[in-house]
Amino acid sequence: MDPSLFRYIWKHSKREQIIILMVTFCSFPLIYYSLDLPKQIVNQALQGTNWPQPVPILGIQLDQVPYLLTLCFLFLALVIINNGIKFWLNTAKNLLGERMLRRLRYDLYQRVLRFRLPRFRQVSQGEIIPMITSEVEPLGDYIGDAIALPAFQGGTLIVYLYFIFAQDLMLGAAAIALYPLQMWIIPWLQAKVNRLARERVINVRRMADRIGETISGVREIHANDTSAWHLADLSDRLYTNFDIRYRGFQLRFLIKFVNNFINQLTPFFFYSIGGYLVIKGDLSFGALVAVLAAYKDLASPWKELLAFYQARADVEIKYQTVVENFDVPDVKPLPLLIDDAEGVERLSGEIELKSVTYNGAGHPLTDVSARIPQGATVAVVGEDTDGRGDLLEVMAGLVVPNGGEVKIGGRDIETLPEAVLGRSIAYVGANPYVFSETIRGNLTYGLRHRPVLGDGWPDTSLAKRMVEEAEKTGNTWFPISARWDDLSEAKVSDVAELDERSLALLEEVGLGDDAFRLGLKARIDPKAPGAPVAELIAARKKAAERILADPQAADLVELWDADRLNPSATLAENVLFALPSDPTVGMRDLARDPLVIRFLDEAKLTDEFLQMGVEIARTMIELFAQLSGEGSLLAEFSFITPDEMPTYDVMIKRVDKQGIGKLSKGERADLIGLAFELVPARHRLEVLDEERERRIVAARPIFRRLVEAEEDAHFVPFDPELLIAPLSIEDNVLFGKTRVDRRGSHERVERIIRDVIVDMGLQGQIQRAGLDYNVGVAGSRLSPGQRQRIALVRALMKRSNVAIFDGFFSSGDDPLLQTVREETEGATLVIGMEQLEGARGFDTVLVMSNGRLAASGSYDEVAAVVRGGEAAGAG
Repeated sequence: MDPSLFRYIWKHSKREQIIILMVTFCSFPLIYYSLDLPKQIVNQALQGTNWPQPVPILGIQLDQVPYLLTLCFLFLALVIINNGIKFWLNTAKNLLGERMLRRLRYDLYQRVLRFRLPRFRQVSQGEIIPMITSEVEPLGDYIGDAIALPAFQGGTLIVYLYFIFAQDLMLGAAAIALYPLQMWIIPWLQAKVNRLARERVINVRRMADRIGETISGVREIHANDTSAWHLADLSDRLYTNFDIRYRGFQLRFLIKFVNNFINQLTPFFFYSIGGYLVIKGDLSFGALVAVLAAYKDLASPWKELLAFYQARADVEIKYQTVVENFDVPDVKPLPLLIDDAEGVERLSGEIELKSVTYNGAGHPLTDVSARIPQGATVAVVGEDTDGRGDLLEVMAGLVVPNGGEVKIGGRDIETLPEAVLGRSIAYVGANPYVFSETIRGNLTYGLRHRPVLGDGWPDTSLAKRMVEEAEKTGNTWFPISARWDDLSEAKVSDVAELDERSLALLEEVGLGDDAFRLGLKARIDPKAPGAPVAELIAARKKAAERILADPQAADLVELWDADRLNPSATLAENVLFALPSDPTVGMRDLARDPLVIRFLDEAKLTDEFLQMGVEIARTMIELFAQLSGEGSLLAEFSFITPDEMPTYDVMIKRVDKQGIGKLSKGERADLIGLAFELVPARHRLEVLDEERERRIVAARPIFRRLVEAEEDAHFVPFDPELLIAPLSIEDNVLFGKTRVDRRGSHERVERIIRDVIVDMGLQGQIQRAGLDYNVGVAGSRLSPGQRQRIALVRALMKRSNVAIFDGFFSSGDDPLLQTVREETEGATLVIGMEQLEGARGFDTVLVMSNGRLAASGSYDEVAAVVRGGEAAGAG
């Protein structure tokens, strides 16, 4: 990266900067005339004689009043033109700044992708992320001004000074008399501010690293009771940050004080010297007025230049600190990252390691040489500290050896682009990463090399503009909205077949049941093309038949019935007999929904639910007043938290003294929301009697009518003939609630639903819905075993000629290993493992010890060497 910010700006925006400069220079004559016109208005239009006189510029003869009006309109025209030019310049500068900021961020992110893997052991996310996001943000404002602002403001300053000197040399000298002082003291103070700014950037970066470390290691923090230590550490860093910022703003305010004092001191000379010259008749009154007006405007460009100087110093520090972290010497050459593999054959043939040395995380690899035939199965045995993991990464082309070379089919992999390596080699390490998206997205991640031309390729004016902007900012023009999955690499013909391939692999690695279970929890859009609406409604009816036919099962479920209260559902679900179409909306939030409020009023249930809310709140307060530390009760009555208790206590006391009518609108909604969250069978607070149940059930048709009358209804009614989008597939098939007062009811009912779905042949469609399950941040919603297997499927999807897996298998007869062998038949398969016994059945075994290749050959040959070494060691 270019260490000079100015050179970086000029290199990538030379043409735009020149255009802005040309417009800037064209504005200076107009600025001068806008300064001179007030003088002419005072001296000639107001105080002039011998009318008519010729109008400046226009040259026509006019009497005094028309002359005055003409000059005034000329002045107005100049004001409009000057401000129009400023508007264009500001727009052009900010557009340029935003484009350059986009380019810089893209360059930095691309630089991260070019880092060698060992670099990531030296820097953390907490350092890199702020540098790309927040630390370079001020550069966007500065870049557009880097050349244009000093040119425009400096030129404007010169025009103003020239005008003042043209009126009187002494006034001109007075105007610039204090500039040398400012030009000396401001840089001196600014240098101190710059040093503090650099310290602050480094401290904030380290603080971000600590916070990121806390989030990653929160389990260890709580397990070891070290929260106080981490808080003390952060407190110390916060004090350092406070001290730096305090000293910094003191200096900045001192700079501001000096500037303001000097700027206000200069008018003293104008009034005294200029007034004296007017009295003596050596200066016209109009000229003095024009000079004062010019000096008033003179302060603005001078302040802008000083502010620019301060900003320049700040952003240069930020840029330099960023460059120091990103401009590392050993980065992957850019062509190896971005070159396409079009027309390049995949790697195949023998893998040859020749005198490979590498300093990695474990023992340094030393003089490792081996040959692996095409299609062989190879076990690399050893502890990770023996260099096993490093050797596999070298073979996969993920790290570059310090010495020696690795060839596949006679081609040195160090010289090949990622487009070849990433498609030819499938690699999964011992701790694979799962991305924060759906299971489907993670499984097909290895197919996203380049966007695929064809269906889904954006062809809109917006897409074309995005491509143009990408080219102007040095970004990739590839549209993210296009289809990226390379179906040919997975050897499938369409997306449906790709899903089938994904599900088949999940089944093979033991995640078929997981996909099915997650699919049951998924939601399905009834309007989506191919949605199995009719099939799921048929499954609903079949499940109901099975449940009702089995007395034991029937006792576990409360099916939805339009004429009966469901005691295992919330009162909101019961009275509305519907759900909000947005599943993230909570039951308590519904008390503030305008349609729900209107419904309660129309059904004359508002006071009823208010009263129930009061009764619930009063009961909860009484319970927790006596049993405040009872965790089981808190879980049981989780719809009201200890933090909310004081608020509800105040409400109840006001109700007892003044009545419900004195509650505010928000308080009424809070109490109704409490009642909405009540589940009669779980909470058993006895606020429902037969009359209230009857009124709740009787009100359901009113809400159904209101929903159907709404053009943009945001509720979905319970209807046995409709698929209910806010419900999961499992709940749609059940069309009811498992009884909360029956232990184990959910598991037993789930088995019935699973059996119905399997019997109807819907298992594949449910599993396909499971592919849309979002795995959370870094796969946090999955177990470690699930993450490993998803990464394994991701690698198998590519059908690469070389497959390298580390730390997955402990024995050669592992069923999962047999699956991998079948899926990689014909490819070179390299497996890393710790125990030699697990290497039985492999064509070749490589044993690593202390970074060296201790033995190689067939299992029997290697076992004999290892046993001989152990015997010699024992002797």
